[in-house]
Amino acid sequence: MSAAQSQQQPQTAETIHQLFIEDQLQIPGAANGASRLTPQEYDKLLKARQAKVRAMLAAGELKTGNDFEEASFIFQHGNDPDDCLFAHVLAMEAVIKGDASARWIEAATLDRYLQSIKQQQVFGTQYPLDPNLPHLVANAQSAPFLTGRTLEPYDKRLLPDSVRLDFCVPTVAQQEQNVAMFNAGKRPKLKAPGCNR
Repeated sequence: MSAAQSQQQPQTAETIHQLFIEDQLQIPGAANGASRLTPQEYDKLLKARQAKVRAMLAAGELKTGNDFEEASFIFQHGNDPDDCLFAHVLAMEAVIKGDASARWIEAATLDRYLQSIKQQQVFGTQYPLDPNLPHLVANAQSAPFLTGRTLEPYDKRLLPDSVRLDFCVPTVAQQEQNVAMFNAGKRPKLKAPGCNR
């Protein structure tokens, strides 16, 4: 095939699933342990990926609940409140479109948004670093991460555990065990039993 013919071949557009997988593999310190990127390198790639997702949304290319769930995961890795809020809206759209597995990301994006605007999380999905504790590198089975975690700031009284479980979020008692596991150098499961992905 000549160079001119190959240039005329249509390029396969990236799918939201490809962008989601790429994002999951590049997150520094993620449980899969695949990334060797610095947070700054990741942020640059994330912004480019988010721009692609916005273009896909504008073109009407996201159709299914799973499409919106995967887009939500990409935006919730951003650090500014607008990214977190947009991720929450995408997660709500995923649930509206029938993707029940998006309930956890729906809760997580709300907590992440609340924390980004200096408010208390309400579900208990986020385990930020505690400034009052030492942050040691733990070498878990999958990938290194920092110990010295907390759930705070957290309004544990706003929601009953039954609502947390409806969103695939563990109970407050399990969350407290998760903090202890993180701080003992073990990576806990962050979703309630029976919830996948």
